[in-house]
Amino acid sequence: MAKSKETNVPLISALVFFVLTTIAFGVMWYLSFSEMETHVNAKKTAEKDLAGVRSSKDEAERLARVYRIYLGIPKDDDVTVIDSESKAGDKIASELKQINDAMAAKMVTTVDKEQKESEAFVKQLDSKTIDQLRAYITARPPYESVARFVTFWQVDKDGKANKPSGQGLLDQIAGFKNRGDAYSAAEKERDNLRAQNALLAAEIKAYKALEGQFKTEIDQLPTKIDDKVKAATKATEDAKTKYETAESDARNSNSELTKNLAAAERELTKNKDTIKVSNEEIKRLTAATTRRENEQSYDDPVGKIVRRVPNSENVFEINIGSSAGVRVGFRFMVLPYDFPEKGYKSRVLNFRKYDERKREFVNDPQFKAKGAVEVIEVVNERLARVRYEPDLDGRDDPIRDGIIAGDLLYSDVKNGGPLHVALVGIFDVNGDGTDDISSLIRDLNRMGVSVDAYFDLQKRTWVGQLTERTRTVVTGYFPQNTVGDANRDEKTKLIGAMTKAIADAQQKGAKSIDLKDFFTRNGLKYRLNVSENSINQAAMPYLRNVGVGMELTPQAP
Repeated sequence: MAKSKETNVPLISALVFFVLTTIAFGVMWYLSFSEMETHVNAKKTAEKDLAGVRSSKDEAERLARVYRIYLGIPKDDDVTVIDSESKAGDKIASELKQINDAMAAKMVTTVDKEQKESEAFVKQLDSKTIDQLRAYITARPPYESVARFVTFWQVDKDGKANKPSGQGLLDQIAGFKNRGDAYSAAEKERDNLRAQNALLAAEIKAYKALEGQFKTEIDQLPTKIDDKVKAATKATEDAKTKYETAESDARNSNSELTKNLAAAERELTKNKDTIKVSNEEIKRLTAATTRRENEQSYDDPVGKIVRRVPNSENVFEINIGSSAGVRVGFRFMVLPYDFPEKGYKSRVLNFRKYDERKREFVNDPQFKAKGAVEVIEVVNERLARVRYEPDLDGRDDPIRDGIIAGDLLYSDVKNGGPLHVALVGIFDVNGDGTDDISSLIRDLNRMGVSVDAYFDLQKRTWVGQLTERTRTVVTGYFPQNTVGDANRDEKTKLIGAMTKAIADAQQKGAKSIDLKDFFTRNGLKYRLNVSENSINQAAMPYLRNVGVGMELTPQAP
């Protein structure tokens, strides 16, 4: 029994040693793995911190490149790197925008003050003048210089920095070495602008007063014309009655034949003079509403002749193109470059015309432009080519009427039109005794003029419709009436219908303008000295009881 216990002692000792050794190794293994995990986590943290440091370094270097470029002292590859790395909404664009905003806030204080003063003034003006004055103000120095100073490197509409400029802030500052002179010039410009503002206000006040006076005269004109026409018609009828009575008395009284015949001749002469005066009065009253406006309208050219096209005789270039609505077929009147200074009378010529009262040829003064041109090619937004057309009368003087660079262009069709008109009267354009109204309508439509309506002389009614857009009624020739004319009564009725049509158009807001003025202002070719014989011949198809026509006046030599 005692021997058995001694035998188990080594086994127990070995077992205890094994257990203790296993525990010790387990503890050591656990501690080893825990330390390794700590080291791995520390390594990851260090690598993450290193990446952040590198990113901050790259961002700092990128911003340093931005500031060096903005200052104008870039290093070797600054411009290339920034241009290649720029993206919409990135730090480069954000930083650049902050710089520009800060610079603008510092630089435009003076500009802001002047702008507010100008805006306070323009609030007193109408909308059209406001737009013109605002454009003038913002275009004046030093605003333009300040704008260039703070916007030489910008962020585009997508939020991406543009390609860096070749000049930086230091280059811009260097450009202001003579800023003292620039500021003095700017101060003078501001003083000049204030003076112009005051002058413009006075002119606007005077214009409004003139506009009210002119409107009153326009409103009264239809009644005056109607009264004159009625008086002329009554005078004609009275003259007819008196003449027929005198003729009947002379026929029935042989004993007083010589006396009555002399009286009748005197009465006839008087009646002829009365009719002649009435006809001239009709013409004068028809054109009276627009004569003043016609002369003023020539002060506002739409463009000018740039040069003659090389190797061409009658082709020129003008300084307006597609941006002004110009297209092939448009026509312009040409006047000398010094016309605004010399005025309307400098282009008036005397034509020979037969005066029935004086029984002789007299001078007939008429306005004559340098010539007319038609657009044959639109080159670009600000350039077109035109062809010159000689005068139908063959009265072009090479020295007085020769077109040269700088000559001014005029037209009622502006910015692409269209100009809305109505036509009343006989339009014998070339003096051949034929009414050319059909071809005239076609030519007007081709050059951008919309003919809303015309007065049919055969049916004595309007064709088309007068609308609120019809601002102009163009009056053609009136038939000429005399006591001995077989068509006297029908001509009187036709004249009355034409006069009433003009009055109707004026009551709807249209301004009347004589065909000669309208044709001249819009570059349309026509014969200046159309005879009364040709006008009466053109009127014959519109007379309902046509009699035998007769020559009214001799032809001018």
